[in-house]
Amino acid sequence: MKASVYTLGCRVNQYESDSAAQALEREGFTIVPFGEECDVTVINTCTVTAESDRKSRQFIRRARNVSPFGAVIVTGCYAQIDKDGALLQGADAVVGNGEKSKIAEVAKRLVSGERGISLVGDIMTAPYDNVWVTKPTKARAYIKIEDGCENRCAYCIIPKARGQVRSRPFDDCIKEITAVAEKGYKEFILTGIETASYGIDIKGYGLSDLLLAVDDIKGVERITMGSLEPTVMSEAFVENLTRVKGLLPHFHLSIQSGCTKTLNRMRRRYTAERAIAAIERVRRAIPDATFSADVIVGFPGETEEEFSDTIEFCKKARFMHLHIFPYSRREGTEAADMGAQVPENIKKERAARLAKVSKEIQNELLNKYVSDHGEDSPVSVLCEMTRNGIGNGHTEHFIECDFPSDRDRTGEIVRVALTGVKGNVVLGRALD
Repeated sequence: MKASVYTLGCRVNQYESDSAAQALEREGFTIVPFGEECDVTVINTCTVTAESDRKSRQFIRRARNVSPFGAVIVTGCYAQIDKDGALLQGADAVVGNGEKSKIAEVAKRLVSGERGISLVGDIMTAPYDNVWVTKPTKARAYIKIEDGCENRCAYCIIPKARGQVRSRPFDDCIKEITAVAEKGYKEFILTGIETASYGIDIKGYGLSDLLLAVDDIKGVERITMGSLEPTVMSEAFVENLTRVKGLLPHFHLSIQSGCTKTLNRMRRRYTAERAIAAIERVRRAIPDATFSADVIVGFPGETEEEFSDTIEFCKKARFMHLHIFPYSRREGTEAADMGAQVPENIKKERAARLAKVSKEIQNELLNKYVSDHGEDSPVSVLCEMTRNGIGNGHTEHFIECDFPSDRDRTGEIVRVALTGVKGNVVLGRALD
């Protein structure tokens, strides 16, 4: 029996797809690339924007065309929000976000000839669906620690697709990381739909406790986290971060806007002033920390003055990387019905202006980074692939790095003296 798994959307989806693929293998399926004819195809969908819905429907139809006599399982956020739509596109089974641990079981039922299976429960009352990954597919091991979000941002449909915050049991997090570390993985990214909310629904443990426990696991050398909100960066939390020896000094923040008025309309739980204070608090405690961020431009009602506030905020924050998203109207959210929708041409123009500012800041930071990290102060690069004599990976500050290598060093942490910059990649020479 053959099966394939195709993933749209976030890192949590990718983790859950890896878990599904490994569960299918345990049930006797051979995993083949998507696009190859097989007995069962799993499409793990996304619904964060209207475009995500369109792509999800497109890949369901493509799976049906590639394997007309095979079965198609549709899971993920689009399946959770619109199971009837998934069935109309050609799904033989729809599996909700609270039931992904049952995908392999559903696949066996489909191979036996069953069709029209629907496992989509009430995600708002669903417990944590404890999927596991025994062997990550990439050198940097993603570990899911949490599901759900309770922020209720005006632009976001995800709470309806993922439900309320459910933290993975503390001991299960430790068991999985320990098992993966024993296989030689060195870097672990703790991720979730709202990573910073880990522990709010269980007694005795929070994100800081988990970080400190992971830091003590044999073989774990590098730890980082998924996207964080500025609200989590309290004095106590930042103090705890300084005690995590393996924590990498890079943080990705879900900022969304640098203007307090815009943030208020977005229903975010902080002001621009509080966000910049959080960044400065981390820099005081971890002086070499770098940051990246997500920013939405053209949110309903955003004026030129408000957008200018965001540009000035980004200049002050000095993000190493900036992920810029023109606002995408998503039906079913509060923002979709707001007045003063910003025209598409203005969104694109603002995104381009912010990207220009971001690139200027990045160029300056990267050049300084290279000058600071020669032979006397090399960086540590986790090699994620080696191709055509070039090793590629990320430094401890999450900066992509290329260096010549005469052998495959994938999975190794390599000391690299930096020599130059090419685009958003730093270049270097391995010292060991």
